Amino acid sequence: MEAVYAKDDQGAYQTLKITIDNNSETIFNLLSTTEGVQKWFPQLSFNERKVGGKMTFHMDEQDDIEMEITAFEDNVAIGYTWDTGAVRFDLYDSGHETVLILDEFLPFDFPHIILDFSGWQFQLQSIKSVAETGKPLDQSEYDFDSVKDEVETKLDLG
Repeated sequence: MEAVYAKDDQGAYQTLKITIDNNSETIFNLLSTTEGVQKWFPQLSFNERKVGGKMTFHMDEQDDIEMEITAFEDNVAIGYTWDTGAVRFDLYDSGHETVLILDEFLPFDFPHIILDFSGWQFQLQSIKSVAETGKPLDQSEYDFDSVKDEVETKLDLG
């Protein structure tokens, strides 16, 4: 997986690129339906699958967070608000594999930028695992600490 970080006066940016041995239709289903997304991110669900539609992030022992879909093109792209930030997935299908690119923006007032960026790196690996093997990654076997350290070093939020 390739990871690129940037920042400006608005906030921090992360772009992740991963190649998945499956077609864009299968991967888009994992990204854009409640049944698909809950295979790798069980707290998310979709209410309306269209631009302006709503998604829900179910938080344990906290109020659910409602998010708005900002981009939706079948088998090509989906984007949505992410708290005060935004995420967008773009799919590029070559016929035998699909390149999945995640672009994420978080403003500096977002409370846990490094943790969130690290978490999305895990989630992309988990999407790849679900698409290729039918099983998500086990969080307990993922080295979040080294990923967080790398993100922190490269992003240098100081």
